[in-house]
Amino acid sequence: MLRIIDGKTYNTATARELCELDSVAYRNDFAYHRTSLYQTKKGALFLAGHGGPLSMWAKSTGNGTTGGEGVLVIEPDEARSILETENQIEVLQELFHIEEA
Repeated sequence: MLRIIDGKTYNTATARELCELDSVAYRNDFAYHRTSLYQTKKGALFLAGHGGPLSMWAKSTGNGTTGGEGVLVIEPDEARSILETENQIEVLQELFHIEEA
């Protein structure tokens, strides 16, 4: 998937996939989504994926919603939170300074 946002390209074919987000919904559920966190070669972080009419990728039809796909640019703090939620220890240690408690 390729998108241009604010004059910059976000391309899942050339970016590094850091992790896939767990969808709590089943495949046939309207809330189901398939979403991954990516990092561009220049270090920008973004989410990309697709999903049903009740997912984060839903698109308005005027009379309701339908499934859709998209790219969402995110800040490093949000990416860190996602990686912590998904328990991606190695990626967290690579990208962020992690201190012992």
